Order: sequence, then C-alpha cells, then structure tokens
Amino acid sequence: MNTFMIKINKGIGALAILVFSGSCVDHFLPESLDAFDPESVFTETVYRPQLGRTTLMSNNFNAGNSTLPFTFEILNVKRFDGSDAPELTQYFPVKVWKTPYLGTETSLQEIESKRTTEYRPLFQVRKHSGEFIVWENANSSFVLCSPDSSYTFDVLATNSGGYAYTTRMRLIPTREVAYEPNNVDLRTGLETQEYVHPSLMQGVRSSNEGFLLTPENVKVYFRENEDTEAGAKALTFRFFKEDYTPIDPSKFNLTDWGNLVHGFNIERTAEYVRYTVAYPIPLLNAVSRYTNITGDRARVRFAYNRVGLSGFREESYMELDFSIFKEGNWEIIFVFDGNGPLFTDGVRTDN
Repeated sequence: MNTFMIKINKGIGALAILVFSGSCVDHFLPESLDAFDPESVFTETVYRPQLGRTTLMSNNFNAGNSTLPFTFEILNVKRFDGSDAPELTQYFPVKVWKTPYLGTETSLQEIESKRTTEYRPLFQVRKHSGEFIVWENANSSFVLCSPDSSYTFDVLATNSGGYAYTTRMRLIPTREVAYEPNNVDLRTGLETQEYVHPSLMQGVRSSNEGFLLTPENVKVYFRENEDTEAGAKALTFRFFKEDYTPIDPSKFNLTDWGNLVHGFNIERTAEYVRYTVAYPIPLLNAVSRYTNITGDRARVRFAYNRVGLSGFREESYMELDFSIFKEGNWEIIFVFDGNGPLFTDGVRTDN
C-alpha cells in the first residue's frame, strides 16, 4: 500500500499593524512561497522497466496547479523483503550523452565523442521532472527482476510551498534480452524458438516455383560471434538458401548498402556485408533515417529488381525492424526456404 503525505507551508496568518520607516518594512513582510497543490501526485506507483537497456519512465507525475519546478529525491530503496539494495544505490559507470545524437555522424569516433562515462546509481530520478531512469548496466545477474517482487522505494517531491512524500512505490524490472524481436521467455530467460521472421516481404518470389514468399518462408537468426578480437563492435548480414549455400548480397542490387545502418568501414564480400557500429542499435529511441517510423527499432531493407512474366521490371524487397542491446560482434542471418529468392528475369529458376 502506498502512503501519501503532504505538507503545505503557510505564510504569516496575521500581522500586527505597526508604523515603521519605509526602509524597514520589507524585513517584516511574509516570505513569498511557491504554490503547492495538494493534488500533486505520482500517477504511477509501479514501474516495470526492462533490464539491459536505458529506460526513461516519464509522464508519471501530475503537478496540478503547483509552482514548478519541484525537486525530487528517491529515498529508502529496499528489496521487497526489507533488506538493503546496494545494487541500485551504489555508483556504476554508465554512458551518458553530453551532446545530442543526430544520426548524421560520419564516423564511429564522432559518435563516441558525444558520449561520456559517468558514475551514477543504476536507478535514478530526474531532479526536477520526477522521471525515473534505469541504466543499461543493470541486468539480472545482480538486479532482482520479475517474477521476484523486487524493490520498494519512497519519493520526496518538494517546492518552497510544501512537500509530498510517497512511500512503498514499486520497481519490478523484467529480465533483459540481447536483441529484439526474439522468442525469449522473460520469466526464465530461455529461448522458446531460436529464430524470428522478417517484418515485411514484398514481391519476393521463390526461385523453385515462382510463388510469392511470405515472412514465414524466411528464418532470421541473431548470432553473437565470440571468435573475434576483444572489443570488436560490428554488425554483419548474411543470406543463405535452405541448404546453407550462401547467397551473394550483391544480388539485392537495389539495397542502399551505404545507408543500411548507421555503420562505418563497410566490408562487402560474396558471402556477407559487415559494418563497424556503435551499440545499442538504435542508439536512441528517436526517429532517424536508420529507424522505423516510431524510432524504437532500426529498420533494414534489402531490395532488388527483375523483369517479371509481364515484361515489366518489378521491385522486390524484405524488411526487418530490430534492436540489439548487448554490445558485441553480432551477425544477422537470413535463411530462405528452398533455393532462395528468384533474382533472374522471366521464369528462369537458376540463380
């Protein structure tokens, strides 16, 4: 149960009528106080952020008609059983943007120059907005998460006119995932199926029989390549037929490889396309040329054209909206049913 207490500071209720010289009167006037609305409350008291990513929990405080800004402070962070929770209150190194990410940066060095490492608690409140932040360094190896009851905490919100003290608010994180989309059971952390499907397929035909392929005809695997030098940060795309014969990425001849992802040092071979990248992907929950229309996931589009049976040139493409939260050397692998897409003109089935 949440307890909510308020205190409103009142000015002097009555003043003796005295006669002073004008220069002394100001010393006896009541102090000007901020307005404090008793209806100033948190609109949410239970928070369920996902670990492994920086999460901002906003639009959660109604200031009513109070004078802004308030000052917010988190107090009494405890595990649900009442024991201390140093994992949330001790300071850890976190990456913080010191200048805005625009999506127009031309090198990995330029991106990294906009971020700095600061030492902060993994659970914070923004001082004057009441928004809560859980930093990406928090993960289930040392932070409690659902189905555990997790944590309780209190919040003090003040201005010079009064304060509101809310107790026993709840923080119940969910388990982290390395990437999305996925088929991970968040209660156990185990994958129920190791592949997902593309977000969209348009006009892609099978080279076997010429019928249109759907997303269910393509399996997409996310693989972290640990056989690389320490500290390598890359993203690689590979394409295969059902028997794992490689498909040359150049067959997707309309793909804008230079702007597929916000990556650098592109390496193109007959078996893969690789980029040096900064993680997470996307770097921020913000719309850019590299994301979907909501900005919460990166979007890649692999396109090509061919002359169809009608004699007209047709454009075909496959899209995947995705996020990768764990920094590393990742590969995204597309495995097509049968012999893969029909890239040749007309009815030919050899690719």
